Amino acid sequence: MIGVGACGWAWLVTRALFDPAERDARWARLVGLIVALSGALSVLAPAGGLIGRVADNAYALSGSTALLLTFVEPFHRHGRDLPGAEKGFRFAFVTIYAVLVAVSVMGLRAVGEGPDEALRDDLAKSACAVVGLAALLVAVRFRQGHPLAARTAATPRRAPTEDDARLAERLRRLLIDEGIDSRPELKIGDIAARLGEPEHRVSQCISTALGFPNFNRWINHHRIARAKQVLADPDERRSILEIAFACGFASLGPFNRAFRDDVGTTPRAYRSATRASLGAPGDQAANQD
Repeated sequence: MIGVGACGWAWLVTRALFDPAERDARWARLVGLIVALSGALSVLAPAGGLIGRVADNAYALSGSTALLLTFVEPFHRHGRDLPGAEKGFRFAFVTIYAVLVAVSVMGLRAVGEGPDEALRDDLAKSACAVVGLAALLVAVRFRQGHPLAARTAATPRRAPTEDDARLAERLRRLLIDEGIDSRPELKIGDIAARLGEPEHRVSQCISTALGFPNFNRWINHHRIARAKQVLADPDERRSILEIAFACGFASLGPFNRAFRDDVGTTPRAYRSATRASLGAPGDQAANQD
């Protein structure tokens, strides 16, 4: 009766490992409870009865949902600025979980009937349970040693040091002299390697001396600043998409979202407003994106 709720328990544990948001999680607990109760009821109810059929359907639906959500949670707030150890941890978690699901849920569907097959089925499921619990202990131990950033966000930000200020100046020179923000594939590891500094030092400098929450926000801020200059130029005839590419964005969607987050409006609206304020005539060709 306890084991049939494994999908719900797995999802709740995964949320605790990968979702740093401090918010009410009663709905998640409710889903886990539905999985456990419907699974237990499907075991206890007489086979073929109405209650048993309803419990079986509710268990199948809620269990499958929790199973899929467990795969989704490790990708919560997954970005290029995550430390290498965190990326490796998430990849290992998803891989091990996928193997366990493949063996214990899907792989055993092909097992035939009979006492020997039933014994192999029980042994395989027991082995998966042992491996899963051992992996869970390792995952919890890793998270205790590598807490998610959002869970420590309430701690006061460390004041920048002289070393931070010097590193911040080097970062600014990279933007001014080399225009590194125009490279869509740019990662924080590339910056660290270029400066010969550890990745965590660069990240720390960005959040202290430069005042940005993370690498992506810092680099996108400068990309948007460049885009604003281009969009405000009345002689500029490139489309929004071409400007996005020129400013270091790989596609139009991320550019529009980043621009709206930074400026509060869309690139198209910004171009129209700035050119109107300058008295520039409208150019329909330039606005076809």
